[in-house]
Amino acid sequence: MTKKVGVAIVGVGFVGGQAHVPSFKKMPGSELVVLGARTETRVKPLSEKHNVPFSLNYDQILDDPRVDAVVLAVPTPFHFDSAVKAMEKGKHVLCEMPLAPTIAQVRQMRKVAEKNRVLLMPVLNFRFAPAYIKAKEMVQSGAVGNPVAVHFREFIPAAALAEQWPSGSWAWDVKVSGGYPDFTLSVWSIDLLRWMFEDEVESVEWMSNYAKLKEHGNVPGYNTMGVIKLSKGIVGSLHYGATVKESASTSRLEVYGDNTNVLHVVWNNKIILFGSDPERKEWDIPVSGTKVWGHYQLDNHFIECILHKKQPLVTVEDAIRAQEVAEKMVRNVG
Repeated sequence: MTKKVGVAIVGVGFVGGQAHVPSFKKMPGSELVVLGARTETRVKPLSEKHNVPFSLNYDQILDDPRVDAVVLAVPTPFHFDSAVKAMEKGKHVLCEMPLAPTIAQVRQMRKVAEKNRVLLMPVLNFRFAPAYIKAKEMVQSGAVGNPVAVHFREFIPAAALAEQWPSGSWAWDVKVSGGYPDFTLSVWSIDLLRWMFEDEVESVEWMSNYAKLKEHGNVPGYNTMGVIKLSKGIVGSLHYGATVKESASTSRLEVYGDNTNVLHVVWNNKIILFGSDPERKEWDIPVSGTKVWGHYQLDNHFIECILHKKQPLVTVEDAIRAQEVAEKMVRNVG
């Protein structure tokens, strides 16, 4: 019988509890050994639902010989210490993004991984999302000719922002978190563009407006916009916003080509091509659950890399490159 990778998931908020837990629970190559959290509030019902024990003691989790790998879905300020401690115990680590508040810490994490000969892999799941994979295939097959411009926008509801990161929480302390929530959430789409066009961001200019949202406890609702240029000439814009109602929340990627065609990816389930035909062409992406945003696929890749000693498709260097672009927006804070 093929060995399974014993997995501990530490942090069971939205991403940990709703994406990683069900993914690893169903994965043939993994055995979900334990769930970790600081309090019982979320972890106890999740433990009962999936029939997986839980622990409130991180050191005990790391001392468990059944645990081969740790999935860190805790807040960013805890990434560095938690990852280093796990890797020094010989555990492989799959860590949410940003890997740490500062790039210097990320580089130190990489050194610890190399020293202990364990895998440290960032959760850059957009690369594994079926809608983006199909969009990249279409771009590479010439659907828009040569891409010349790109736009990405992501709006989250103001109510969701205030619920997850209320005023006064760690997310608004740059020294603790590395940047505001716009910084935290931008890294996935920045990496998406690097991957989709197989290119690097040559330059970026960020502008931000943080509005105090009175009806949401004066949480700073952000509108942050970046103008970018990739090294091969593609120009683009990024817009991250959190001052909208739920009905206006969206995620949208737009790619413009020199054949005058335009490709849109709407949310994670629809692709639209505006071409020469009078009617636009649409493709619905038939995926659901933890595969929609690529979490299951990335988690499975993590397990495959451990079992078969494969080089991961997403690396610490990818995490650094995305964070180098994102951290420049932090200059506008204050």
